[in-house]
Amino acid sequence: MEVCLITGTSTGIGQAAALHLARRGYKVYASMRNTAKGDALRAGAAAENLDLVVETLDVSDNQSMLACIERIIAAEGRIDVLINNAGLSSSSPIETYPEDEHRALFEANYWGPVKLTQAVLPGMRERGRGAIINLSSLLGRIAWANQAAYCASKFAIEAFSESLAQEVAPFGIRVAIIEPGVTASAIFDNTPVHYDRASPYKPAMRRNGRFYNVGVAVATPAERLAETIAEALTSEQPKLRYAVGFGAQAIARRADMSDEDFVALGGLADPDYYQALREHLDLELEPPEET
Repeated sequence: MEVCLITGTSTGIGQAAALHLARRGYKVYASMRNTAKGDALRAGAAAENLDLVVETLDVSDNQSMLACIERIIAAEGRIDVLINNAGLSSSSPIETYPEDEHRALFEANYWGPVKLTQAVLPGMRERGRGAIINLSSLLGRIAWANQAAYCASKFAIEAFSESLAQEVAPFGIRVAIIEPGVTASAIFDNTPVHYDRASPYKPAMRRNGRFYNVGVAVATPAERLAETIAEALTSEQPKLRYAVGFGAQAIARRADMSDEDFVALGGLADPDYYQALREHLDLELEPPEET
């Protein structure tokens, strides 16, 4: 039985992954900042008699992370799988992006995974096996206006993961990046949105909102992401990146665009902007005409 630590399991992808992997025979330590929010997960695990333990872990607190790692190793002797899922989101033009939110994004989305990875790697390396799965985003591959800080934190975890994968390959350690598009998740309920109707950046704010308005209507179920995580852990031909859900097709299409053409999208009038998204990124975001 492989021992798996997952962060951010109170809702969404983390919760779905915890249950899915426990059903597949993993001993799952499902961590979250506030374990009072773990009742639904506990109930689901108990109903199916799953080997799952709810743990306290705050990815913005070094002591909390290290203490959780120590408790699991004391109980199990090892951690075979680390899934860095916990994260934050927010949106604002960069000129007015609140610094505290900007820093908080990097603490949760980048530094948390880095610190946890450093904590579990010695054991994995000594045993000659292990797996680290990092949750990134479609916006870890495409920088979207009005979400610069979030995109930057996810671009950072992409680069970190790609370098890490090369470093640990000789030791039998698997690294994978999961890149969800818009996913059915509570993250949107907890996302600070700074929408100012008087802002000179209002068009970028509106277009960013349109992306999510369309995406939420066809959001990928968290269970689909859980299945993708399991695939990344068990595939005999593992990949580094797994893009899943609404907007995933835009990643390859963006790579075919020049940087200059992509930047120019920001200066287009709405009709031309939405048409360019169709042609270049295969995204249909134009609002329906009012009747």
